[in-house]
Formats: sequence, structure tokens, C-alpha cells
Amino acid sequence: MVVLALGLSWSALSNAEDEAAAGPQTKYIHLEPAFVLNYGSEGKMKYLRTEVALRVTGNDAASRVSHHKPYIRNNLVMLLSAQEGDVMNTAQGRESLRKVALDEVRAVMTQLEGSPFVDDLFFKNFVVQN
Repeated sequence: MVVLALGLSWSALSNAEDEAAAGPQTKYIHLEPAFVLNYGSEGKMKYLRTEVALRVTGNDAASRVSHHKPYIRNNLVMLLSAQEGDVMNTAQGRESLRKVALDEVRAVMTQLEGSPFVDDLFFKNFVVQN
């Protein structure tokens, strides 16, 4: 039993050293549940359903970003719901929106934690109903 416990401890220590030597690892923070909201200021109601993932590097960044998910979600809801159809209905508009959303998340994290911590933002899907 003691030999097995020592072997497991040695294995866990070895794995931790391997991870440290490999450097920080990329992690994805999924903002769940999916965003379902209306957008646009004129005409009939328009709807968006999207899922968002944030790419971070390392456990510290993942922990800090995860801690602030409610604040991040709030700001993204406000940003997404303020958009117009021309942004939501074109690939170029969605890419521009993705970059603006990334800047918004980085600004929130810088305000709260002193560093942006988020490397990138991805829309896992993007469905609009006009």
C-alpha cells in the first residue's frame, strides 16, 4: 500500500512538473447559457441566439475570468442588443462585432483585475431572426 501511495504521489508530482515545464496552457471559458436576445431599434422584433467562448492562457486567467462571468455577460448583452441588422446579417459585420465584443471584455477585465486576461473571443454559433 505504501509503495502504491508513493508511486501515485510521484506520478502526480511528475505531471505537475511536466505541465509547468510546458508553460501556460490555453483554456476556453464558455459563457453559458447561450445568449438569446432581441436587437435593433426599428421595425419588428429581431432575435439573436449565440454562444460565446473566451480563450485565455493559464489557470490564473481562467479563474479570474470565470469569477467575473456575470459582469462580462451583462456587458455583452448590452452590446449585442444595441446592434442593427446590417451588422448582424453580414459576415463582415459579425467579425467586426466579434472584435468590438473582445475589446469590451478586455476593458471589463482590465477595470476589475488590472489586466485584460482574455486572448480572444469566439461566437460558437450565431443565429439571427429578422
